[in-house]
Order: sequence, then structure tokens, then C-alpha cells
Amino acid sequence: MPLKLRARISDHIGEARLDWATTRGASIYVIEHNGVSPDDAGAWKQVAETTRIKHVVSGLASAQVHWFRVRAIGTKGKSPWSDVAFTLVR
Repeated sequence: MPLKLRARISDHIGEARLDWATTRGASIYVIEHNGVSPDDAGAWKQVAETTRIKHVVSGLASAQVHWFRVRAIGTKGKSPWSDVAFTLVR
């Protein structure tokens, strides 16, 4: 499971900057976004897949809080989801 997920406000409108710690054995990370509530299971939507431990999510609604979570996929299959991180978006 990816640890230390951070979501930070970006200098650019409609963007959030994410980063997390490397997960041993991971070959790809899946990022999900939720613009409603972290408790609304149906509101989580995949927004990216990346091989890096940081990502900029764009196209987000401004002046709102957005929640994110990440999972690793690798030699041991899919990890559990990370803890949820959130940020306000410009």
C-alpha cells in the first residue's frame, strides 16, 4: 500500500499535486479522485495510472476540496488503497 500520500494545492487553477512513498515491488500506481466526499464509495473515479511516485491531476473544479487515494500494482498484485489525502484546488 502506498504510504505518506500528500495532496497539495498547485499554483495552477484546477490542479492538485500528489506524491507518496515508493512501494516495494510496485510497477504501476493507480490514482483515484473523489470530489464529493471520501465516504461516498460511488464517487471514487480513476484519474490516472503512473510509474512515478508523484502526479499532477488537472481538470478539477476550482474553489473546492478534492480527495485522492492511490494503490500500487506489482509483483504481489493490487495493494489496498492508501490513506485518503485532500487539498483545496484553486
